[in-house]
Amino acid sequence: MKKTMLLVMLFVGIWTIHAQEHKLFWDGYDWRKVDHVCREYPEYKYWIKSAYLSGLFDSKLFYQLKFRDAGSACSDSVFSDLLEPDNIRSLIAGLDGFYEDNTIRYIPIPNALIATIMMQQNYPQAKIDAYLWQSRDWINELMDDVIKK
Repeated sequence: MKKTMLLVMLFVGIWTIHAQEHKLFWDGYDWRKVDHVCREYPEYKYWIKSAYLSGLFDSKLFYQLKFRDAGSACSDSVFSDLLEPDNIRSLIAGLDGFYEDNTIRYIPIPNALIATIMMQQNYPQAKIDAYLWQSRDWINELMDDVIKK
């Protein structure tokens, strides 16, 4: 009985380890998967997506306050970026539109959110494209480092 249980636990453990993804961030595939999961109850899409964005903004604020508590004078310059809580509905609609393109779905949501805000604030397209190329390079290098380890 013990040998059978041990064998089953070993099999489940190996199967679970094999099934793990090398994933660091939520990306466009996960963002679009929310639509698929909520297809029977579409009213939940907004709540799930807004909860993710609210968590993103809350974590940024938490670390910004922690950084200030540490006595650092450069907290405002470190955390000065385009990720500011704004109209959540427009951010969700912008991300939905951004991830319509299959070629950029692997870009993490925080990066896509910055690009979406840049689009909504009418930044020049060349600047948005440059940011997206930097994001692609960064996530590709990061994933290469993770896979190599």
